[in-house]
Amino acid sequence: MKNQKEKRNKQRRWPWVIGGIVLLFGLWHLISNFYLEEEKELRSQFRYSVREKFPEQTAQLSSTFGLFSFETDTKLPRGMDPTQKTVVLIHGLDDPGKVWQNLAPELAKEDFDVWLMQYPNDQPIVESTRLLYEELKGLRQSGIRRISIAAHSMGGLVARDLLTSPEIEYGRSVEQGEVPKVNLLIMVGTPNHGSQLSRFRAFGELRDHLARLTNGEANWLGFILDGAGEAKIDLLPGSRFLTELNGRKHPDSVNMLIIAGITAPWNESDINRWLGSVGQKVSGDRQKEINAIGKYLTSMTHGLGDGLVTVESTRLREIPHQTVSGTHLSMIRNITQNSQRIPPAVPLIVDRLKEE
Repeated sequence: MKNQKEKRNKQRRWPWVIGGIVLLFGLWHLISNFYLEEEKELRSQFRYSVREKFPEQTAQLSSTFGLFSFETDTKLPRGMDPTQKTVVLIHGLDDPGKVWQNLAPELAKEDFDVWLMQYPNDQPIVESTRLLYEELKGLRQSGIRRISIAAHSMGGLVARDLLTSPEIEYGRSVEQGEVPKVNLLIMVGTPNHGSQLSRFRAFGELRDHLARLTNGEANWLGFILDGAGEAKIDLLPGSRFLTELNGRKHPDSVNMLIIAGITAPWNESDINRWLGSVGQKVSGDRQKEINAIGKYLTSMTHGLGDGLVTVESTRLREIPHQTVSGTHLSMIRNITQNSQRIPPAVPLIVDRLKEE
């Protein structure tokens, strides 16, 4: 009898324990929203402390960051082939580099000189920008004068920050021969106005480090040394970083293109085609209703975006914009290496780079 009573008490206790955990998580989430920059600073201080405490592990991981030639897998410097066009590929948040598994080989086939930028993708975006800037100096020293950049997701923000940062003054550095001139920037699925889903970066972080483990690059402090989650805060809509970045003028001398993914079973072309077809079959007084349905379908499609970034978040005023069918990853790469599918953003990028 006593054992049954204790068992019932334990069963009653569990809902309270779970409820308490959910409540604490919700309170932490609510409070942290008011102190995002303070949280970001604390994360950075913690990361700096770990770096100072473990210099050997820091140096080991740092050797995996920088610009690497796609075909030779070597770091700078190396000789330049003046007949080749140079493309720098910049991955996004918590990406182990697999995002380019379809595009990089295709560019190499087209005789582009392809470089992969690897960086601590969880650190503040401005720190990633600074690292990219220093790496591009090495590219210029190797004889490369002009480049194009293709960037996925957060990588597009790193590139935009590089080109517009008042501290870096990239245009002045080009004039002084310190860095290559950027002719073209292509952004794929870049959350130019942020994404609330960056709060759930832990899943991407796990994927990133599992990939590093597979490649023999495991570091038991890697989940801190590659950034303590500061980038997550930079990526939130209305963050200080995004507010400052979007308040700057676009670089006049750089051509830009934005590609956004749509996961819905229809896209703008499908909707417009349907509207045109139905519009021919209904009376004029029903046309307003048809147009309203079309606007609703379009807004719903844009709201879904690529599953992580909405179409509207990718847009920038006066910058050419195209949409393709696919998720945040599937529009630029295949999930399995053996797939013969051509990700829809790949031919768009290759063709645009050829024009430059």
